[in-house]
Amino acid sequence: MIVQVLKNESYEEVSNLPQKGSDRATGFDVVAVSDPEIVGELVEGTSDLYKRIDYIQYKTNLKVAVQKDKKYWPGVGTDISDYDVLAFPRSSVSKYNLQLANSIGLIDADYRGEVMLRFNYLWQPEDLRINTNNLFNGIVNLNKIYKKGEKICQLKVTKVEDVNFVLVNELDSTSRGEGGFGSTDLKKNESVKEAVAQMQTIEAMYNNIGGINTPSRKYSELVKEREAKQFNQ
Repeated sequence: MIVQVLKNESYEEVSNLPQKGSDRATGFDVVAVSDPEIVGELVEGTSDLYKRIDYIQYKTNLKVAVQKDKKYWPGVGTDISDYDVLAFPRSSVSKYNLQLANSIGLIDADYRGEVMLRFNYLWQPEDLRINTNNLFNGIVNLNKIYKKGEKICQLKVTKVEDVNFVLVNELDSTSRGEGGFGSTDLKKNESVKEAVAQMQTIEAMYNNIGGINTPSRKYSELVKEREAKQFNQ
């Protein structure tokens, strides 16, 4: 499958194209070609003190077109697959006070504009400026952000599945059902409790088996003994 890149001042040679960090890496690194554009509201009368930071934006000069992948299968016909591109944060983002604003950027197959990256700024106490009245005066000291020329994201190409949404009167039932946030953990805990109760019941039944001269042995001890034997085989 081919991803076309529009030739421009940033991508004049093949060596300038997005590259993988290693042979088995799946993401292609993209570099910022502009200084960070800080979008927000400045404190009145200042040029570097921010009352609010909406986002920090970077240009890449990267315009791509993912070509459809055509494969011929004997006896079946031609399979034409479409693809999109996802922009993921790089692991290096953990060293900065930045978070990709849309978590993962989706570049649709029909988009032909420039790939732009917007980050939310995660301000730290050291970034705040306090005035003489010990009141918040603004955000400054934006040092831990990407600079021009740094790798700011990684691209990954994914296959677009042909999906049809259909209306039905009833959904198939599952053990989870309509359980929402944390519901699977609750059910997992219930299953553990049921398993423990079952083991205790079996132990109680086993301890009641045998006469006076038969020593009692717990079911859990038998399980451990069996596992030990299997391990030593």
